[in-house]
Amino acid sequence: MMSNLKNIIQSINNKDLDKALKLCKLYENKKNSDIIFNLKGVVYLLKNDLEMAENSFLHSIKINKSFLDPLKNLYTVYHKRKKINEMLSIAHELVDKDNKNPSFYYKLAYALEINNKFDEAIKYYENCINLNGKEKKYALNNIGNIYLKKNRPKISIKYFLEAFNLDQYDKIILNNLLSNYIELRDEKNSDFYYKKAEIIDPNFSKFLFNKANYLFLKNQIEKAVEILKSNKNQIRFLTKLIKIYFTIGKIEDAKVLLKENENIIKKNENFINFLGMRYLYEGNFELGWKYYEHRPSKIQNFFSEVKEWKGEDLSSKVIAVYNEQGLGDTIQFSKFIIPLLKISKKVILVVPKKIQNLFKTDFENLDIENNETIKIKKFDYKISLGSLLKYFYKNNISSDENLIRFEKNSLDKWKKEINKAKLNVGIAWSGSFNGPNEPFRSIPLKSLEKIFSLDINFYNLQSEIWDRDLDFFKSSDIIDFSKYDLKEISSIIPNLDLVISSDTFLLHLSASLNQETWGILNLYPDWRWGEFYKINPYNTVKLFHQKEFNNWKKVEHEIFENLNKKLT
Repeated sequence: MMSNLKNIIQSINNKDLDKALKLCKLYENKKNSDIIFNLKGVVYLLKNDLEMAENSFLHSIKINKSFLDPLKNLYTVYHKRKKINEMLSIAHELVDKDNKNPSFYYKLAYALEINNKFDEAIKYYENCINLNGKEKKYALNNIGNIYLKKNRPKISIKYFLEAFNLDQYDKIILNNLLSNYIELRDEKNSDFYYKKAEIIDPNFSKFLFNKANYLFLKNQIEKAVEILKSNKNQIRFLTKLIKIYFTIGKIEDAKVLLKENENIIKKNENFINFLGMRYLYEGNFELGWKYYEHRPSKIQNFFSEVKEWKGEDLSSKVIAVYNEQGLGDTIQFSKFIIPLLKISKKVILVVPKKIQNLFKTDFENLDIENNETIKIKKFDYKISLGSLLKYFYKNNISSDENLIRFEKNSLDKWKKEINKAKLNVGIAWSGSFNGPNEPFRSIPLKSLEKIFSLDINFYNLQSEIWDRDLDFFKSSDIIDFSKYDLKEISSIIPNLDLVISSDTFLLHLSASLNQETWGILNLYPDWRWGEFYKINPYNTVKLFHQKEFNNWKKVEHEIFENLNKKLT
């Protein structure tokens, strides 16, 4: 019998799959049939006949429940067939059968990760790490990726570095480190790991892509474009090139590439979302809303057992509306909860914990919960906050109608604190370090130097200050309010005379509090400042729009002139 097994394995190793399959069928009813059916499944797996592979592995397990190989192989089949629940079940079974095997903990963690059960995934990845198996570096790398998904880039760096220290030649781990440092705008470390990547493999596709990102963020636009153009046969490079063309104002070049590569582009989920935003910007709402639904964050598995709302009658139903975008989106789009309240028995709005206390709670049929502690409830339906727009964006929603509130006691306190002898202006000039559209939608603080010469009290409202702005900030007379949380900031803003902000959540917070707000926009800004803005404007917002890519001089001058008028 052993010779039969040897012949099958040899045929598999020689990639003579038809012969291997023939031998498996010949011997499957003889001794060691559990092993034969497992090998038969391996052959089908190699032939990419996943259904037959699954059946063979299940048959092997039925014969011998203690045989682990078919269980491991079945896990691979379920992964390929995207049967996540089955993957989880198999992984749990493997861990139960052998709780000292790091590979099994890795499989379980990975299944949990792709099911967006991130905290559980981290727990089992750490079990894998502690058992010091061959998957240790991958477990560390994957924890790093999870923290990126949780928007915790500084924590993710820690895990990427640990993984890198285990294998400094692993290109995927090195690329993750490089990519993360680029996103964090950490030039020193970006330079360091970029040089390492160049030594290891300068032509590695992921390195080249990051090189283009790296050069673009260092404002070496032509060099970045050249790399992207040379590799535009790859979808990532092509779509990035189109995005850059839009960003720098080469709109016609972007549209030509879109037209030439339409069929390829529409297969890319990530880019279709971007395309949707461009259509929305231009006022093509039919295509805009359709493609906007392809945004990557939409795949978050928010209570997968609950049905997505598609416009059904809600008069006797409870619907959960969950946040899956940035803080600015959440604040701005929360106003679309108001028409939803009118047609629903109850709405549960799920938002990030840090902004939970910014929302009104005096609606009878509205609950505000945070996405860290919410438990399964009797939701009849769910919908993401961003997806809500396509149902209500045409509604006659008042510009000052929103869910944002402030604490009266705190409001009164700041009324006494703010010195009214001068004009009081809140300022927020940059978004988060790793924001998706940074650094170009943020304005360098020094680019507003002229306005700080005016006899005005300026108050910093943002919590993060980039390295590039630190020296200027420390030498300025800007009063620093960065230590206050958002609840406090929401009480400070109404006591100011004006808020000036780049395209960050503070712009939306200020506008939603009906404060006079001046918005600073880059050359080709986010879609909401296009045609959509005209439909649902903030009455209190005045926009200052960049006319030339990465040139803020005219914007600075316009703001200076308008502030001067306020002083006279």
